[in-house]
Amino acid sequence: MWRKRNSEGIWIEKVNQLEQSAEVNLHDMVIGFFSGNLLNKENLRKVIMDVLEFADSHRDTFCSEKEEDNKEIIEVNSKENTTTITLSTSFVYLRIAETIVEELGDLELACQVYKQCEELAVDVADLSDLADSILLHLKDEKWYEILKTKANSMVKNYKDILAIQMDLIDN
Repeated sequence: MWRKRNSEGIWIEKVNQLEQSAEVNLHDMVIGFFSGNLLNKENLRKVIMDVLEFADSHRDTFCSEKEEDNKEIIEVNSKENTTTITLSTSFVYLRIAETIVEELGDLELACQVYKQCEELAVDVADLSDLADSILLHLKDEKWYEILKTKANSMVKNYKDILAIQMDLIDN
């Protein structure tokens, strides 16, 4: 089971997402901590819709459009012993879509968010990750093949080949 520290620094295993902000719920989705097992479907849908609204309106504060070859920009603050990771916009929406499928089971809503991911994808890694997630969660082989073909056509350097290769190893 995944664990995280709460605001008091205490390790916890689960939370009630209705008691958290949309920003914290988004963070939990991205890191894989989100679990809606304490909520009914109606409240879970509300939490997820709040996260989507937050993501849409605050995209520039928590995501980066990839610049050149940077997938993640990592800064380590040695004084506070913290790490800040800025993820691609496509990856954040990918994690929201996966959470929708896993927690809510709403394939139609997940498909809409996956389409946003595709529009936001800027490099081989984004497209390859998206294709793999669509195959795993939606079982859509046609869309998977289209995205993989698009990703392969974008290969420009060895780093792009590694991104595809890592996806093959992971799957």
